[in-house]
Amino acid sequence: MLCCLSRAVKAAVAIAVLGVLLQVIRGWLSSKSYVFSREEIAGLAKEYSGNCRSPARASLRGGGVTEEEGVDYEVAFSKVILELRKKHPGHILPDEDLQWVFVNAGGWMGSMCLLHASLTEYVLLFGTAVDTSGHSGRYWAEISDTILSGTFRQWKEGSTKSEIFYPGDTIVHEVGEATSVQWTAGTWMVEYGRGFIPSTLGFALADTFFSTQDFLTFYYTVRVYTKGLLLETHTYLSDLGVF
Repeated sequence: MLCCLSRAVKAAVAIAVLGVLLQVIRGWLSSKSYVFSREEIAGLAKEYSGNCRSPARASLRGGGVTEEEGVDYEVAFSKVILELRKKHPGHILPDEDLQWVFVNAGGWMGSMCLLHASLTEYVLLFGTAVDTSGHSGRYWAEISDTILSGTFRQWKEGSTKSEIFYPGDTIVHEVGEATSVQWTAGTWMVEYGRGFIPSTLGFALADTFFSTQDFLTFYYTVRVYTKGLLLETHTYLSDLGVF
Protein backbone atom coordinates (compact mmCIF):
# COMPACT_ATOMS: atom_id res chain seq x y z
CA MET A 1 0.00 0.00 0.00
CA LEU A 2 2.77 2.42 0.98
CA CYS A 3 4.69 1.49 -2.17
CA CYS A 4 1.68 2.28 -4.39
CA LEU A 5 1.10 5.56 -2.53
CA SER A 6 4.74 6.53 -2.98
CA ARG A 7 4.54 5.87 -6.74
CA ALA A 8 1.33 7.89 -6.99
CA VAL A 9 2.95 10.83 -5.17
CA LYS A 10 6.01 10.66 -7.44
CA ALA A 11 3.80 10.58 -10.52
CA ALA A 12 1.77 13.55 -9.27
CA VAL A 13 4.93 15.52 -8.55
CA ALA A 14 6.35 14.69 -11.98
CA ILE A 15 3.12 15.83 -13.67
CA ALA A 16 3.08 19.02 -11.63
CA VAL A 17 6.71 19.79 -12.49
CA LEU A 18 6.03 19.10 -16.18
CA GLY A 19 3.00 21.37 -16.08
CA VAL A 20 5.00 24.20 -14.52
CA LEU A 21 7.80 23.70 -17.04
CA LEU A 22 5.35 23.87 -19.95
CA GLN A 23 3.84 27.08 -18.59
CA VAL A 24 7.31 28.61 -18.18
CA ILE A 25 8.20 27.72 -21.78
CA ARG A 26 4.87 29.08 -23.02
CA GLY A 27 5.39 32.36 -21.18
CA TRP A 28 8.93 32.62 -22.50
CA LEU A 29 7.80 32.05 -26.10
CA SER A 30 5.06 34.68 -25.84
CA SER A 31 7.27 37.35 -24.28
CA LYS A 32 10.64 37.01 -26.04
CA SER A 33 11.74 38.98 -29.11
CA TYR A 34 12.44 37.17 -32.36
CA VAL A 35 15.02 37.70 -35.09
CA PHE A 36 12.66 36.97 -37.99
CA SER A 37 8.95 37.17 -38.73
CA ARG A 38 6.67 35.01 -40.83
CA GLU A 39 5.71 38.00 -42.96
CA GLU A 40 9.35 38.90 -43.65
CA ILE A 41 10.37 35.41 -44.78
CA ALA A 42 7.20 34.90 -46.81
CA GLY A 43 7.54 38.30 -48.48
CA LEU A 44 11.18 37.73 -49.35
CA ALA A 45 10.53 34.26 -50.76
CA LYS A 46 7.53 35.49 -52.73
CA GLU A 47 9.61 38.32 -54.20
CA TYR A 48 12.24 35.91 -55.47
CA SER A 49 9.76 33.26 -56.54
CA GLY A 50 9.57 35.41 -59.69
CA ASN A 51 12.95 33.93 -60.62
CA CYS A 52 11.26 30.55 -60.76
CA ARG A 53 8.38 31.54 -62.99
CA SER A 54 8.57 30.70 -66.64
CA PRO A 55 6.16 30.32 -69.57
CA ALA A 56 5.58 26.85 -68.19
CA ARG A 57 4.06 28.27 -64.98
CA ALA A 58 0.64 28.70 -66.56
CA SER A 59 0.46 25.00 -67.30
CA LEU A 60 1.34 24.09 -63.71
CA ARG A 61 -2.32 24.37 -62.86
CA GLY A 62 -3.10 21.98 -65.66
CA GLY A 63 -0.52 19.48 -64.49
CA GLY A 64 1.41 19.56 -67.77
CA VAL A 65 4.86 20.54 -66.53
CA THR A 66 7.69 18.05 -66.58
CA GLU A 67 10.07 17.90 -63.62
CA GLU A 68 11.90 21.21 -63.09
CA GLU A 69 10.95 22.44 -66.57
CA GLY A 70 12.05 26.07 -67.04
CA VAL A 71 12.72 26.43 -63.30
CA ASP A 72 15.75 28.16 -61.81
CA TYR A 73 14.97 27.91 -58.10
CA GLU A 74 18.67 27.74 -57.21
CA VAL A 75 19.06 31.39 -58.30
CA ALA A 76 16.15 32.30 -56.03
CA PHE A 77 17.73 30.37 -53.14
CA SER A 78 21.01 32.26 -53.59
CA LYS A 79 19.25 35.64 -53.59
CA VAL A 80 17.22 34.75 -50.49
CA ILE A 81 20.40 33.77 -48.63
CA LEU A 82 22.21 36.96 -49.64
CA GLU A 83 19.27 39.15 -48.63
CA LEU A 84 18.92 37.45 -45.24
CA ARG A 85 22.63 37.89 -44.54
CA LYS A 86 22.33 41.61 -45.31
CA LYS A 87 19.32 42.07 -43.04
CA HIS A 88 20.45 39.76 -40.23
CA PRO A 89 24.25 39.62 -40.02
CA GLY A 90 25.51 36.93 -37.69
CA HIS A 91 22.29 34.93 -37.84
CA ILE A 92 22.72 33.00 -41.11
CA LEU A 93 25.16 30.10 -41.34
CA PRO A 94 28.24 30.71 -43.53
CA ASP A 95 28.52 29.01 -46.91
CA GLU A 96 30.88 26.32 -45.59
CA ASP A 97 28.19 25.17 -43.14
CA LEU A 98 25.34 25.09 -45.67
CA GLN A 99 24.50 21.50 -46.56
CA TRP A 100 21.55 19.77 -48.22
CA VAL A 101 20.43 16.98 -45.88
CA PHE A 102 17.77 14.34 -46.51
CA VAL A 103 14.67 14.45 -44.30
CA ASN A 104 12.53 11.33 -43.78
CA ALA A 105 9.45 12.02 -41.67
CA GLY A 106 5.80 11.02 -41.62
CA GLY A 107 6.29 8.71 -44.60
CA TRP A 108 7.61 11.41 -46.96
CA MET A 109 11.16 12.17 -48.09
CA GLY A 110 12.60 15.58 -48.85
CA SER A 111 15.78 17.58 -48.45
CA MET A 112 16.58 20.65 -46.37
CA CYS A 113 19.33 23.24 -46.19
CA LEU A 114 19.35 24.92 -42.79
CA LEU A 115 20.14 28.66 -42.80
CA HIS A 116 19.31 29.66 -39.23
CA ALA A 117 18.49 27.76 -36.05
CA SER A 118 17.90 28.60 -32.41
CA LEU A 119 15.73 27.21 -29.61
CA THR A 120 12.76 29.26 -30.86
CA GLU A 121 13.26 29.88 -34.60
CA TYR A 122 14.60 28.32 -37.76
CA VAL A 123 14.86 29.27 -41.42
CA LEU A 124 15.60 26.68 -44.06
CA LEU A 125 15.29 25.81 -47.72
CA PHE A 126 13.22 22.72 -48.36
CA GLY A 127 11.99 20.64 -51.25
CA THR A 128 11.97 17.38 -53.15
CA ALA A 129 13.14 16.12 -56.52
CA VAL A 130 10.54 13.32 -56.52
CA ASP A 131 6.81 13.06 -55.83
CA THR A 132 6.30 12.39 -52.12
CA SER A 133 3.54 12.55 -49.51
CA GLY A 134 2.70 11.70 -45.91
CA HIS A 135 1.84 13.12 -42.49
CA SER A 136 2.78 16.71 -41.63
CA GLY A 137 3.56 16.10 -37.99
CA ARG A 138 2.03 17.95 -35.06
CA TYR A 139 4.30 20.53 -33.45
CA TRP A 140 4.63 23.03 -30.64
CA ALA A 141 5.64 25.52 -33.30
CA GLU A 142 4.11 27.49 -36.17
CA ILE A 143 5.63 26.61 -39.53
CA SER A 144 5.15 28.56 -42.75
CA ASP A 145 6.32 27.64 -46.26
CA THR A 146 6.45 29.88 -49.31
CA ILE A 147 6.68 28.02 -52.61
CA LEU A 148 9.31 28.93 -55.19
CA SER A 149 8.56 26.17 -57.69
CA GLY A 150 6.32 23.13 -58.08
CA THR A 151 3.08 22.43 -56.24
CA PHE A 152 2.08 21.52 -52.71
CA ARG A 153 -1.20 19.82 -51.74
CA GLN A 154 -2.60 19.91 -48.20
CA TRP A 155 -5.47 17.93 -46.70
CA LYS A 156 -6.45 19.34 -43.33
CA GLU A 157 -7.62 17.28 -40.38
CA GLY A 158 -11.43 17.16 -40.18
CA SER A 159 -11.90 18.07 -43.85
CA THR A 160 -12.92 15.91 -46.82
CA LYS A 161 -11.23 18.16 -49.40
CA SER A 162 -7.63 19.06 -50.13
CA GLU A 163 -6.16 22.35 -51.34
CA ILE A 164 -3.32 22.86 -53.80
CA PHE A 165 -0.78 25.69 -53.64
CA TYR A 166 1.49 27.18 -56.31
CA PRO A 167 4.67 29.32 -56.59
CA GLY A 168 4.29 32.51 -54.55
CA ASP A 169 1.74 30.98 -52.18
CA THR A 170 2.43 30.70 -48.44
CA ILE A 171 1.10 27.79 -46.38
CA VAL A 172 0.86 28.23 -42.59
CA HIS A 173 0.92 25.16 -40.35
CA GLU A 174 -0.49 26.28 -36.99
CA VAL A 175 0.69 25.09 -33.59
CA GLY A 176 -0.83 21.67 -32.84
CA GLU A 177 -2.23 21.25 -36.35
CA ALA A 178 -1.89 18.00 -38.33
CA THR A 179 -2.45 17.59 -42.07
CA SER A 180 -1.74 15.26 -44.94
CA VAL A 181 0.89 16.74 -47.26
CA GLN A 182 1.94 16.06 -50.84
CA TRP A 183 4.69 17.59 -52.96
CA THR A 184 5.18 17.14 -56.70
CA ALA A 185 8.66 16.53 -58.07
CA GLY A 186 10.63 19.75 -58.35
CA THR A 187 8.83 21.55 -55.51
CA TRP A 188 11.13 23.90 -53.59
CA MET A 189 10.27 26.40 -50.89
CA VAL A 190 11.53 28.62 -48.09
CA GLU A 191 10.40 27.58 -44.60
CA TYR A 192 10.22 29.49 -41.33
CA GLY A 193 9.44 27.94 -37.95
CA ARG A 194 8.69 29.71 -34.67
CA GLY A 195 8.01 28.04 -31.35
CA PHE A 196 9.79 25.51 -29.16
CA ILE A 197 11.98 24.11 -31.95
CA PRO A 198 13.45 21.13 -30.01
CA SER A 199 9.89 19.76 -29.87
CA THR A 200 9.96 19.27 -33.65
CA LEU A 201 13.07 17.12 -33.69
CA GLY A 202 11.34 13.93 -32.53
CA PHE A 203 9.12 13.84 -35.60
CA ALA A 204 11.87 15.09 -37.92
CA LEU A 205 14.31 12.37 -36.85
CA ALA A 206 12.05 9.41 -35.95
CA ASP A 207 11.86 7.86 -39.44
CA THR A 208 15.59 8.36 -39.93
CA PHE A 209 16.37 6.60 -36.66
CA PHE A 210 13.74 3.84 -36.56
CA SER A 211 12.90 3.25 -40.24
CA THR A 212 15.66 4.13 -42.71
CA GLN A 213 18.37 3.75 -40.04
CA ASP A 214 20.39 6.25 -42.04
CA PHE A 215 22.53 7.28 -39.09
CA LEU A 216 24.82 9.41 -41.25
CA THR A 217 21.85 11.63 -42.15
CA PHE A 218 20.88 11.62 -38.45
CA TYR A 219 24.38 12.87 -37.65
CA TYR A 220 24.27 15.53 -40.39
CA THR A 221 20.95 16.84 -39.06
CA VAL A 222 22.09 17.05 -35.44
CA ARG A 223 25.41 18.58 -36.51
CA VAL A 224 23.93 21.39 -38.58
CA TYR A 225 21.36 22.22 -35.88
CA THR A 226 24.19 22.36 -33.33
CA LYS A 227 26.14 24.69 -35.63
CA GLY A 228 23.09 26.96 -35.80
CA LEU A 229 22.83 27.04 -32.00
CA LEU A 230 26.54 27.80 -31.65
CA LEU A 231 26.31 30.63 -34.17
CA GLU A 232 23.39 32.17 -32.26
CA THR A 233 25.28 31.85 -28.98
CA HIS A 234 28.34 33.51 -30.47
CA THR A 235 26.28 36.36 -31.96
CA TYR A 236 24.43 36.88 -28.66
CA LEU A 237 27.65 37.04 -26.66
CA SER A 238 29.23 39.35 -29.25
CA ASP A 239 26.28 41.72 -28.94
CA LEU A 240 26.87 41.76 -25.18
CA GLY A 241 30.50 42.68 -25.76
CA VAL A 242 31.93 39.39 -24.50
CA PHE A 243 33.89 38.87 -27.71
